Amino acid sequence: MKVSDIHSCGTIHIPMSCTLREAAIQMRDQHVGALIVTGGPVGRIAGIVTDRDIVLHGVTLGRATNDMLVADVMTNDVVTIDAGADVADAMEAMATHGVRRLATTTRSKDIIGVLSLDDIVAALGRELGLLGSIINREQCRENTGSVQSAFHA
Repeated sequence: MKVSDIHSCGTIHIPMSCTLREAAIQMRDQHVGALIVTGGPVGRIAGIVTDRDIVLHGVTLGRATNDMLVADVMTNDVVTIDAGADVADAMEAMATHGVRRLATTTRSKDIIGVLSLDDIVAALGRELGLLGSIINREQCRENTGSVQSAFHA
């Protein structure tokens, strides 16, 4: 299975000058857990901010989310994976870097989406469900004494 089969296409950007409250509202409204942070004179990619960053570096420290900027808590080094890579490679990258989300890129390194651990779990769950149905159908076929061949061309 390829990353491009299961990642969320498109990214939601937020300027690094926005407050954590604005970032949290954007995440809530867009139903996402991470935002690509832009900054600089040409709006270049400056980092990534996650819902976890907001909680760990803002809320739990008793800081007002209106007073802190995204730039204060974002991760500068965005971990990326090519959209054509195998999901197994993405899981390895997540484990290596200790992250739950990867920015997905084109071959030319343009960010085109985000792959989350939730995306992977959902996809693997669907595949495991399919395997379960194959086993159940085979057992039903055996229990009913069906003479239909289990092999189809």
